[in-house]
Amino acid sequence: MIDKTYRTVAQLIDILRSRGMVIEDGAPHDTAMRILETENYYNIVNGYKDLFLSPASAPSQEHYRNGTTFEELYALYQFDRDIRHIYLKYLLKVENAFKSVLAHEFSALYGHDNYLKLENFDAVPDNISSIIKLFGDIQQETARQMSKHHQAVTHYLSEYGYIPLWVLVNVLTFGKVTMFYKLMKPQDKQNIARKFHVDAKELHKYMSLCGLARNQCAHDERFFDLKFRWHLHTRSIANFSCLGLERDKSGSYPSGTNDVYAIGIVFARLLGTADTTEFIASMSAAFSKLEQQLHTISIKDVMRIMGYPAAWERLQQLAR
Repeated sequence: MIDKTYRTVAQLIDILRSRGMVIEDGAPHDTAMRILETENYYNIVNGYKDLFLSPASAPSQEHYRNGTTFEELYALYQFDRDIRHIYLKYLLKVENAFKSVLAHEFSALYGHDNYLKLENFDAVPDNISSIIKLFGDIQQETARQMSKHHQAVTHYLSEYGYIPLWVLVNVLTFGKVTMFYKLMKPQDKQNIARKFHVDAKELHKYMSLCGLARNQCAHDERFFDLKFRWHLHTRSIANFSCLGLERDKSGSYPSGTNDVYAIGIVFARLLGTADTTEFIASMSAAFSKLEQQLHTISIKDVMRIMGYPAAWERLQQLAR
């Protein structure tokens, strides 16, 4: 394996130029220098170069499409950061709604402090080890929050000897609460899913997708081309055909069901009309801004990677 050697920003710019990227002397060069001095070269270039590479160039001899500028590449990088902020806003709304409904429904059935009892979960043989692990994770997180002197956790444990579930869910990760839901009794899960007007299995899938997307956004990682291993069950979504997503020869949807557009569909399904309208307006503004900054590739190229169809704003028609 060839060792990677340190290169100055000026040397990195020379490499980009040697590969066909246009970085003119003067202001464009100075701007690229300033950006690469404060932003990570790997994150910007290696993270967002693929759409700008010439289809004829080999991986070992990368060459950019004719006319590609550093400004374009950086615009895509900034666009991704912008949409992470947009998506995170609604992902947090989904998380809060899910945690709140779960805490209310479970507490109404079993009491606010009975979440560490095996009989209150779907304790079939295949689930026992997962339930026990969940209990251990809950106790470990409780201890961690106590050591941090979390105000609510410390207050309830000190005064009452327990933490109500509606307080606990606020300190558990999205993933842990999703696992909590998965291990609940089938009818109890269905009661929660009914609050969101979806099937219980689909709600678990939605939460799993949203949890992964939330982590990607929160950790400031590349987001726009994210792909999931799970696909939305389109037959369970009324009026899904209005989106105009194309099918492949097998009848499946190659895009729009396991990508960032799929998360937009989840927003429409779970958050309702007002939030969906606001989300569409925010994304439209982000697309318009990026479109004005691109000339080597088109905004359609970016939207295709994201799974967004031409009629993507019809998300509104899926909102409840």
